[in-house]
Amino acid sequence: MRLVFPPSEAAAVALNGPMEPGTVGLRGGFAIGRMAPMILRHCFTFALGLLVLGLALAGAATLSPAAAQKVWKTYKNEQFGTSVEYPSDKFIPQPPANDEGLRFIAVDGAEFTVSAINNVLDQNLAAIEAAALKDRPLDERIIHRDRGPNWIVLTGTKADIRFYERHLLSHRGKIINDLEIMYPARLHSLYGPIVTRMSKSFRAGAGANTGPP
Repeated sequence: MRLVFPPSEAAAVALNGPMEPGTVGLRGGFAIGRMAPMILRHCFTFALGLLVLGLALAGAATLSPAAAQKVWKTYKNEQFGTSVEYPSDKFIPQPPANDEGLRFIAVDGAEFTVSAINNVLDQNLAAIEAAALKDRPLDERIIHRDRGPNWIVLTGTKADIRFYERHLLSHRGKIINDLEIMYPARLHSLYGPIVTRMSKSFRAGAGANTGPP
């Protein structure tokens, strides 16, 4: 027996074949019963893709500026043993002027210096702090000071530059270790976390001219 379909279903039959008994047809020709599994698969794939994209964007948004720097290395002064971690994909070491330390610069105007000297004046921490505060430039403004058992910290601004200084007394008062960081104030949201990590990693150590700290 030849099946005869209404004109509205002719196109659907041409594409999909005759509908099985019990299948509900749409006016326009597509059979829901046959298309439903494929539609569900596409919906699931699309939803899964949105979920993966959302997780990726959330991870990127919560990544701190310090963690965003891809390569962190440790610089160590071989003579005094002073060391600090720094983002090597941002800072470039400069030729050393002497064996007391090293200066690093970034293309955006930031820089830092790590150095150490013998405490030939036998200064205690109070004397080191007084010397660090003495004869500062008139356009400088100290905005934070902190002090621990063997270290002092100064942070402030000078024109459009922010600076951070950490002075560490080690080796039973024989060595003064210094970390000085400067960067454009407009980049504080980027460099604030970087300075925090560098400061926490800054420490005294054993070098060619020193024993254990």
